[in-house]
Amino acid sequence: MGPLDNIVAGVAWLRQNAGLLRGKVVEPAFPNMDAKEQQELLERIRSSTDEEEKYPLLFTFDFQEDMEVFLNMAAEEDLRVNAMFLGRWVDSQ
Repeated sequence: MGPLDNIVAGVAWLRQNAGLLRGKVVEPAFPNMDAKEQQELLERIRSSTDEEEKYPLLFTFDFQEDMEVFLNMAAEEDLRVNAMFLGRWVDSQ
């Protein structure tokens, strides 16, 4: 699987399982780019140490718990995805 295949599979899982999550998720911009833009982005990422270059590949979550649910699924499905949360963390204690 290439980066796009992993992201598409992650997006499909999110859409099918939205009821499991508490907050909003922003899907990566990468799948919406044309092939040339995707290739240019991948080349920039390979040659750069700037983490901001990866933003079009990120799934962005409102809640850490949602991100963890998603990343657990990705690990089980052997998907390579990037995710971050916006800082809303709820202590369950």
